[in-house]
Amino acid sequence: MSDNLSQNITGSPINYHKLVVLMLLGLGLARLVGLYFSPINLHGDEAQYWAWSRTFEWGYFSKPPIIAWIIGASTTIFGNAEWAIRISSPLLHPLIAYVLFRTARLLYDARTGFWAAALYFMMPAVWLSSGIVSTDVPLLLCWVLGLNAFMHVRETPNWKWAAVLGLSIGFGMLSKYAMLFFLPALVLSILIDSKCRTALLSLRGLLAAGIALAVLSPNIWWNAQNDFATVTHTAANANLKGIPFHPLELLDFWISQIAVFGPLTLVLMVMALTTAARGKFERRTLLLALFVISPLSIISLEALLSRANANWAVTAYMAGAILAARYGVQHWPRFTKTGVWLNIGFGTLFAVAALIPTFANSLGQGNSLKRVRGWPQTESIIVDTVKAGYEGQAFTAIATDNRLVFYDLLYYGIETDTGLSLRMWRNTSHVNHHAEATASLEASNTQDGPVLIINYYRDCEDWPQAEFAECIARVHARGKLTYAEKFAADFERLEKLPPLSLDLGGGKTRKLNLWAGYGYTPTDKSER
Repeated sequence: MSDNLSQNITGSPINYHKLVVLMLLGLGLARLVGLYFSPINLHGDEAQYWAWSRTFEWGYFSKPPIIAWIIGASTTIFGNAEWAIRISSPLLHPLIAYVLFRTARLLYDARTGFWAAALYFMMPAVWLSSGIVSTDVPLLLCWVLGLNAFMHVRETPNWKWAAVLGLSIGFGMLSKYAMLFFLPALVLSILIDSKCRTALLSLRGLLAAGIALAVLSPNIWWNAQNDFATVTHTAANANLKGIPFHPLELLDFWISQIAVFGPLTLVLMVMALTTAARGKFERRTLLLALFVISPLSIISLEALLSRANANWAVTAYMAGAILAARYGVQHWPRFTKTGVWLNIGFGTLFAVAALIPTFANSLGQGNSLKRVRGWPQTESIIVDTVKAGYEGQAFTAIATDNRLVFYDLLYYGIETDTGLSLRMWRNTSHVNHHAEATASLEASNTQDGPVLIINYYRDCEDWPQAEFAECIARVHARGKLTYAEKFAADFERLEKLPPLSLDLGGGKTRKLNLWAGYGYTPTDKSER
């Protein structure tokens, strides 16, 4: 009997390969349809990636280039609608799950492969990720291809799989630098496993390393030409604070993993890891566990030293899905099925909430969705403000102090609808992101009239009146000006306009201060 086949309870054969394909095609198509009809606006990060995709580069300020290339390809084919920008995610997730099936089948059997694909494809994070565009999805594809190639080259050392391993690592690094977490697991595998040493401490290993470096080298060159902007930003994003430790941040990170992998399935994976650590699994399963432990331990340490977002260790769940499937099939089959069905329930709620705003509000998810609601209406209000002018003068430019506001307004057509350039007012002397690097507000923008300034961030001004003085005192004690003081110092005159207030539903409101700014002259903020 083929390893794609097994026996069901009646004794008839089960074709797990066919089941996987049907599951991925069926649910994948449903997710594509849901994406097309989704009313959710672009998040500022998604709009930023879209803006990057307008030009081909080997790198961008805060991310490697693959995400922009993918969006550039999809929008060239389908146009610039929200669904066209996001379409790569529901297309790539089924491919990731299929490679997981093939990898688990290679290591164990088709039944384990089916459950590994199901565990991944039904993850709460994958339901959510299928409706947005992010750097994680191409990263996960490269990671699972690298894992598959690694397991192949270990069993049958040859040049083809060594080349695939190198390509996977290289393009993974072009997707997101978190692909680096693959390397500690690879090194540990070589140290503890003779088959890995034979396969990779050889010319084949040199080929894999050479290909990975060759693929990554244009991005290295781009960084060198741009003051290592992406590398510096990635390091700064880690924001490691060192001692004292932050155990609550670590606890928060681990609690968030329930929403990433699912409550029961996370328990299943932890039990599998515990069993592997006790040496009760065969060597290939122990090696698999290394590709779970590497990203989880690195990000857990980062959470302890500073903070960590829920998705930063998502690569752990590639090998984690296989490991949990293997353990579940052998020891806890009912628990595994229940965990998958529970994740399906959560995912269905996510999908319905994304498609029906009133349902999301009834679940109390208005806060979770506030950043992806109301951007066309926000842009329309600002367009009306620009057309009205101020004191009989036309605005000469539009500026904002928030990156996400900048890119959402840019995507929803503020420059086209007003004929004015969109700029960034900087509250620091150094560049913090791509918009500041490419569209900073200049003194020339206020020579012929006022600039309309959209002010998002405020310090102390939002504090209760009883604590306002205390907040100002703390800011000054650090030898710094308050945000408002820096803002005022850059302009000869600031006139406050009626603020923008937009009901987003679910009890949430978008509030933006609007100003007419005259005589912009940026001050030195390096010591402020």
